[in-house]
Amino acid sequence: MVQYIKIKNFGPIKEEVELNFESIFSEEISDEIYVSVMPDGARLLKLAYIYGANASGKTTILQAFAFIRKLLLRPIQDKSTGLGYEPFLFCENPYLNNSFFELAFYANFVRHIYTVNFVEAGILSEKMVFFHSAKPTELFSRETDMEKRVVKIQFGSKVKVTAKEKDRLESNTLHNNTVLGAFAKTNADIPDLNVLNIWLSGFLLGMISSNTDIVDDTAGMIATDTNANKWMNKFMNKADRQISRVNADKERSLRSLIFEDNYKHSDIKPSNILPQGSYRMATGTEAGKFYGEPVEFKRKVEFTHQTGDGSDYTLPLKVESSGTQRYFSLGGPLYKLVHGNHVLCIDELENSLHPDLMKHFLQTFLVNADQSQMLITTHNIALMEEIDFIRKDALWFSEKKEDGSVDLYSAADFDSSTLRKGASLINAYRAGRLGAKPNLGSPYIGQE
Repeated sequence: MVQYIKIKNFGPIKEEVELNFESIFSEEISDEIYVSVMPDGARLLKLAYIYGANASGKTTILQAFAFIRKLLLRPIQDKSTGLGYEPFLFCENPYLNNSFFELAFYANFVRHIYTVNFVEAGILSEKMVFFHSAKPTELFSRETDMEKRVVKIQFGSKVKVTAKEKDRLESNTLHNNTVLGAFAKTNADIPDLNVLNIWLSGFLLGMISSNTDIVDDTAGMIATDTNANKWMNKFMNKADRQISRVNADKERSLRSLIFEDNYKHSDIKPSNILPQGSYRMATGTEAGKFYGEPVEFKRKVEFTHQTGDGSDYTLPLKVESSGTQRYFSLGGPLYKLVHGNHVLCIDELENSLHPDLMKHFLQTFLVNADQSQMLITTHNIALMEEIDFIRKDALWFSEKKEDGSVDLYSAADFDSSTLRKGASLINAYRAGRLGAKPNLGSPYIGQE
């Protein structure tokens, strides 16, 4: 689980900001569903929300998680490729300023702290430590000579790595790769890094934005997992009481069927051209090669509706409401969170969802997930009315400062003079006492 993340000089974030999942209040009525306790006693929240005006930097916090996932698990293959991000741009020579992340997390219940300094051209330095006691133990550290583009890696004294394996990893660690990213593409026997790579690969699910298409992923999951299909039936019935069943079957694409029909009476048969085992999976779509043309499959998602008279009607996903389609697509990631240990970022979760349905989605996660976490951005202030549901230490605000940079703070940071114990969060927010609101002024636009 994530304990905290610190971010500096990343997008509109200039000075260091920190988002922390540690529970500050130990006697909240929602502790039972909100908090997971680590072996060292740390109490970590499973859910955090970020509110703020448009262009206030909310999404950037989520993008930081996606970016660090890319650094650790998706290594760059070409020396000439940059890291692919923008630093804070409202300053002189922005690309000369270093950027910084620090991520504290519990992998297999052991606390780790990872720090990395970087610029667009590559990784300047990084370090990973872990805690089997109160004192940190170094796993590895790394320094880069950016002029020569040469990397030096140092392992901690308690980490067993042969000189041969160290040299092999070091030679594969390009200046624009992290150590763990390079390990992901290296045939090296370093048990400590292998365990961490496997854990991070499963834990970091990435980010879902409002335009992320994950329908195929969810459809593929329920098509191949009977338990997931049964779970999805119940899940979708909450969104629409008439939905009794969801199916996702393979359907050949029209282009493939037409192409195959052209060879129906030919001596050239697909079995003679298509090598056995040549299929591949890509974003939920199965594709192969058929005489230079793709033989594609997609999932045909259908919902069975049961009306009041007991009749069943089957409808394809595309004719369902946008809310039903959105809820179905989110069902796959939610199933993963409930049945595994992951962290997922969702931008503007409320898109196309009724406020009550959004709350039910979050409640389903909190009640059923164990070691998973979710970080969301939202404009749905109705959640703040739920004093028995939303917590001050889980509630974060992003606000743009005068210099164009982002400020990030928690509702728990306010003292009793601003936010009394038991006071209405939504009233305080509406009154502007918590900040992070659009400053719109008059609706009249003057004429020149």
